[in-house]
Amino acid sequence: MGSTSIPFRLRSVAGTVEAGVVRNNHPVELGCGLLDASVPAAAAFSFPVCTAQIQHPAQGYAAACGWIQLVRSSDGGPGFAFDPLAVFRGVDTPYAFFGIKPVFFDAPFRAGTGDLDWLAYNFLCFSPDAVMSRRVHAAIGFSWGFRRRDGQLTFIHPMHVGPAAWDDRLPVLRAAFPSWTFTPGFRED
Repeated sequence: MGSTSIPFRLRSVAGTVEAGVVRNNHPVELGCGLLDASVPAAAAFSFPVCTAQIQHPAQGYAAACGWIQLVRSSDGGPGFAFDPLAVFRGVDTPYAFFGIKPVFFDAPFRAGTGDLDWLAYNFLCFSPDAVMSRRVHAAIGFSWGFRRRDGQLTFIHPMHVGPAAWDDRLPVLRAAFPSWTFTPGFRED
């Protein structure tokens, strides 16, 4: 459906992130029914699925990085909030995914038919010393999401965002993770 290619530099070497949103036509295969036994996988049908894949020549520690996602949803509190995987709740890490060129994946869905606005900002981040410290630099970011009006879904396809989007969300991250250091702006080193 909608995708974008976002150029970035990691450790002074060029790469790209391929981010896309498609309609969830296969909620069972995507494991949506595994998240909450009281909600059938079919509830996720037609909602968006976002993936972002990193294309970069680095390997090993030089390719260690992660995805941080912040979400604002009209069925949640005001403003943006850190959006961890449930398994990381209570763990002192800002990353939803971390590893050697990790793939970002999210397939949000909501039961019911009420109006809803859901917007996410995703940032590809890294530490300047690979895996040795809790210092975080953002390399790039993109936004995406969906709206539901009168039961109809409209996708917000991935859009590259500039460093101001990262800087605007730093207060949320700093409050949630005071033992981490978040550098303003986008970096490549």
